[in-house]
Amino acid sequence: MANATIKYYPVGNGDTSLITLEDKTTILVDCNIRDCDNDETYDVKKDLLQSVQYGKGIPYVDVFILTHGDQDHCRGFKKHFYQGAPEKYSEADKKEGLIRVDTMWFSPMIAEEHTNDDEDAYQQEAERRLALHRNKDPKKDNPGNRIKIIGYDGSKDYKDLDHLRAKPGDTVNRFNDRNQVLFSIFIHAPFKEHLEALGDDKKNSTSIVFQARFKSTPYQQDFSTLAMFGGDSDHTSWCIILEKTKKYKNEHALKWDLFLSPHHCSWSFFNDRPQEENPDPKKTSLEVLDYKRNNAKVIASSKKILNDEDNPPHYEAKREYVKKVTEGNFLNTTTYNVVNKIPQPIIFEVTSQGIVKPKQTEGAAKVAGGAGLGIVNTPSKYGNGKV
Repeated sequence: MANATIKYYPVGNGDTSLITLEDKTTILVDCNIRDCDNDETYDVKKDLLQSVQYGKGIPYVDVFILTHGDQDHCRGFKKHFYQGAPEKYSEADKKEGLIRVDTMWFSPMIAEEHTNDDEDAYQQEAERRLALHRNKDPKKDNPGNRIKIIGYDGSKDYKDLDHLRAKPGDTVNRFNDRNQVLFSIFIHAPFKEHLEALGDDKKNSTSIVFQARFKSTPYQQDFSTLAMFGGDSDHTSWCIILEKTKKYKNEHALKWDLFLSPHHCSWSFFNDRPQEENPDPKKTSLEVLDYKRNNAKVIASSKKILNDEDNPPHYEAKREYVKKVTEGNFLNTTTYNVVNKIPQPIIFEVTSQGIVKPKQTEGAAKVAGGAGLGIVNTPSKYGNGKV
C-alpha cells in the first residue's frame, strides 16, 4: 500500500486539506472551491475527482470535516457535493461530478448562526442525517447518511443524539465505518467553555480543533507524523485547549510536526486584533508552538504574505511562526511552489522516518489534480514562502 499523505491545497485565504490513508480512505478538512475563471487558480474540484475513490461510478470522500461555517471554509459545498438520500444519486449528478460525503463531521456551533448558502446547505444535509437517527431509520448508517457530532453547542437541540458525539479529549479511530490501526484523530475543541469565553458575537468563529495522528506500523510506540488542524480558532480557544490538555495529562496531544496556521496566518492566534493595539503574543499561544517536534513545519493557507495592512494573512504573525520553526519551515500555499503561474498543492508523505516531501514527478505540475503527488520539493522562482 502507498504511504499516507496530507495535501494542503492552494485556495487563497481559505482552507482545503485532504488526508489520504494507506487504504485510500480520504478525509477532507474544509473546502474553498473557487471557480477557475483565470489562469492562476488551481482546479481543486478536478484534483478531488482524481484523488477520491469511486463506487459504482460515484465519487465519494469517506469523511468531510467542516471546522466551522465561514464561507472560505465551505465555499463550493452546495455546488460540488451531493446532498440528499444517497440512493437517489442520479446519472445527472454523476455527470456533474457531485462528490458524495459518506460521513459528515458536524459541529453544532454551525447551527448557532447562518452566514452563507454553503453553510446552510451543510447544516441542512446534517439535519437530514440526524433525523434518520432520531427516527431510527434502517438506512441511517448507510454510506452517505453517516454523521458524527463534534464538540458542544449552546442549545439542547442535539442532547438526544449524544451517542453520535465525539467530545474534546476523545480519540477517534473509526472512519466511514472502518477501524484504522495506523491513523487516529484526537479531538481538542470546541469546548463548552468556548461558548462562555467567546460570547454570542463570536460563536460562529469557534472551530473544530484536532490532532491527526499517523503511524507506519501497528507496533510503533510513537507517531510518525502529527498534524494539527484548527480552522479559525483564536488565542482564547488555544488557551483553553492548552489548559485542559495539560490538566488531563494529555500533553502528547499538543505535539505537532505540521501546524496549519489558524485563520490563514492571522494575528488572532497570537492575540486580539488589530495587532498594532495588541503587539505582544500571548504566552499560551507561544507555548502551543513550543510543542513542535524536530523539523516541524507551519503551513499558511493564505494569499501571499506581504508587509501591509491587508490582513489576514498578517506579516507579524508570520514572523512569530518563523521564530519558532525557521524561515525554511514556514510554507505558504500561494507562493511555496508555483508552476506556470498556478500554485500547486503542498503534499507531505508519511513514512517511518516522519514526514517527507515527495520527489518531483515528471509532468505532474501540468496535471491539475495530481493523480501524481505534484511538485513540492523545489522552491519556485516565486519564493519559498518568503516575502
